[in-house]
Amino acid sequence: MISKLAKAHESWVFKIISAAVAVSFVSLFGVTGYIDSASQNQTVVDVDGKKTTQSEFSYRLQKELNALKNLTSDDFELTDDMRNAITEGVLRQIVDESVLDQTMAENDIYFPKAYVQQIIFSQPEFINPANGQFNPEIFKRYLSSAGLSEDEYVAMVKRLMARKMLVTDLVEGFGVPEALSRAIHKMDNQRKSFKYVTVSPADVRIERKISDDEVKQYFEDFSENFMIPETREAEVLFVPNETVLKKYAASDEMVADYYKQHEKEFDLPEKREVLQMVFTDKAQAEKALNEVKGGKDFAAAAKDMQAENADEPTLGLVAQDELAEDLAYDTFEMPLNEPRLLQVADTWQVVSVKQIVPAKKMTFEEVKPQIEEILNNDNLYDALRDARAEIDDAVNGGKDLAETGKMFGIEPVRISGISETAPVENAPAQLKSLTTSLDFNELVFSYGLNEISSAEEFDDGIAAIRVTAVKDAHLPEIDEVKDKITAMWEVQEKDALAKETADNIIADAENGEQLADAAKARNLEVFRSEPINRNETFAGLSAQEINDLFVTEDGAVKLYEHPGNNFVIVTPYETVNYADELDKNALAEVKTRAAVSMGSDMAQSALNAYAEGMDIKIDYKRAGFSE
Repeated sequence: MISKLAKAHESWVFKIISAAVAVSFVSLFGVTGYIDSASQNQTVVDVDGKKTTQSEFSYRLQKELNALKNLTSDDFELTDDMRNAITEGVLRQIVDESVLDQTMAENDIYFPKAYVQQIIFSQPEFINPANGQFNPEIFKRYLSSAGLSEDEYVAMVKRLMARKMLVTDLVEGFGVPEALSRAIHKMDNQRKSFKYVTVSPADVRIERKISDDEVKQYFEDFSENFMIPETREAEVLFVPNETVLKKYAASDEMVADYYKQHEKEFDLPEKREVLQMVFTDKAQAEKALNEVKGGKDFAAAAKDMQAENADEPTLGLVAQDELAEDLAYDTFEMPLNEPRLLQVADTWQVVSVKQIVPAKKMTFEEVKPQIEEILNNDNLYDALRDARAEIDDAVNGGKDLAETGKMFGIEPVRISGISETAPVENAPAQLKSLTTSLDFNELVFSYGLNEISSAEEFDDGIAAIRVTAVKDAHLPEIDEVKDKITAMWEVQEKDALAKETADNIIADAENGEQLADAAKARNLEVFRSEPINRNETFAGLSAQEINDLFVTEDGAVKLYEHPGNNFVIVTPYETVNYADELDKNALAEVKTRAAVSMGSDMAQSALNAYAEGMDIKIDYKRAGFSE
C-alpha cells in the first residue's frame, strides 16, 4: 500500500502542484499538523491500529486546498485530476506519519519534555530579536497563523525528530559517484528528434452525406436533444420602486418635522484649502518654510526640498474634523497665506491656508430635497410592503391586473416565450431589469393557467403575473431540425473517422510498415521535430508524454489522444548525445541534485521498510475517490 502511494509523485499532475502542496508542509517543518481527535467518524486510514478519521482527513485535505488557492490567481480552476493528486499526497503524508509513530512505539523511542521544549525555544522563528530570547507571543502568533494548537505543534516536532533519527540520518551524506553524475548529466542533456503525424477531425473529409433513414434514426435516438421545452405567456404588472416611493412619499409635515429635529446636522462647517509639506528632519522643514515665506511657490518648494509628500503637497478643501487632532486646531486658527511650522506626531510640517470657505447655515428650502430623499429611502421597505399588500388585497378582492395597475397608473404588459431556464429575450424596455433574473421565470412557472400570482419584490420593483397561455414541451417536426441533425452527425462521423485513421496507422506500424508509408497511404503529412530535451515539447504533447517518448525504443510508434479526438502518432527519429565535458562546478551541481533526488528515494525506501509487516488500510471512497 505504501509503495502504491509513493508512485503518486510520478504523475504529471502531482509534479505540477507539488510545489504548492509543499509550501504548507515546509511551513510546518516538513510535516503537516496532526490532530488527535476523539471523533468517532469512520476511518479513512488505518496503520496497524492507528486510525485517521474522516473528519481529521477532511481537515488536512482542506488545508492543502487552501494553500494551493493562496498560491494561485482568482480565476484558477481546480480540476478533478489536481484534486485527486492533492488527495493522494495527503494520504501518503498520513501513512508516512503513522508508520513513523508506530515505529517509534515499537522501538520505545521517547523524547523527554525538556528536550522538546529546548528545541522549540531555540527555533529562530520564535526568538525576540531585541533580547535574543524565546518570545511566547511570537510563538502563539505562529501557531495561530498555521492553524495549530500547542499540543499539535509539539507532536509535530517529536515526529520530525523521529524522522531524523529513523530516516534522515540513515541516508544523509550519500555520495554520488562521478561516473554516475556524468551519466545523469548526459541523460538530462540528451536531445532527440521525432517523426510524427497528426490526425484531427477538422482535417477529415466525409465522402458521403447522411441518408434520410439515418436522419430519422438519429432523430429517434437523440430525441431529448431536440425537445423544445415548455414555454409560457404571461400578463405582467410591474411597479418600479420609483413609482412606489412616489405613491408613498413622505408628506411635507414629515419633512418639516425632520428638519426641526436635525437642523444643525445640515449646517455646512467652515472649510479651508490647506497646503502641507511633511518632513522628518526639522532643519529641512525650517529651510522649506523660509523658502515659502520668501515668495517661492509652495509646490515647487516641496519638490526642491524633497518633502515626503512632494508629489501632492496639499490636503485639499477640508473641514476641521477631517484633520488629525495635532494639526486641526492650529490650521483653523491660522490666517490666510501665512505659512507656519508645526510638529505633528514625529514629523515637522510646513502648513499654509490658501482659501477659507465660511460656515453656512442651510435653510429648510435648501435641504428639503435631501430630507425627502432620506425619508423616502428609510421608508422604502415599508412602502414596498404596503404596495405588495395593496396589490394582493385588490387581486384577492376580484380585480384583474389591469384594474389593479390603475392604483399606480401602470398598465400590465404581455410577454411570450418564457422558458423555465433562460432569460426572456423579447421583453419590452421597461421590463428588461425584471426579466433578466431567472427569479421572474420561477414566478411564472409557479402558477397555473389564468392564475394571478401574489405580488413579489424584485431588485427594481414589485411584480405580479397572470399565466395567459402554456405551450407544452414537444418535439419539433423532423424537417425543422434536419440541419442540426446533419451538423451533429458530421461531428460524430469526423470523430469516428479520425480515430479509425489513427488506429489503422498504428496497426500498420505494428505490422512492420514505416510511419511515413502508413501516413502517405492516407494522404497525411509526416513532420519532424527539432531536437529537444526532456523539458521541451512539440505538437502539444504533455511533459509526461515527452518523458514516455524519451524511453521509447527506436522504431516503436506511440499514439497519444488529446481532447477533441485529436491524435498525435510519434516515432523516435534521431538521438543527439551531450558531448561537452563537465567543469568542476557543473559536476558538483549535478552531484548535489542527484544526491537530493536519490536521498529522497532512499528515505522513502526506509519508510517502506519500516512499513513492512504493518497492516495498512485506506478507504479511498471515504477519501473522495469515485473509483
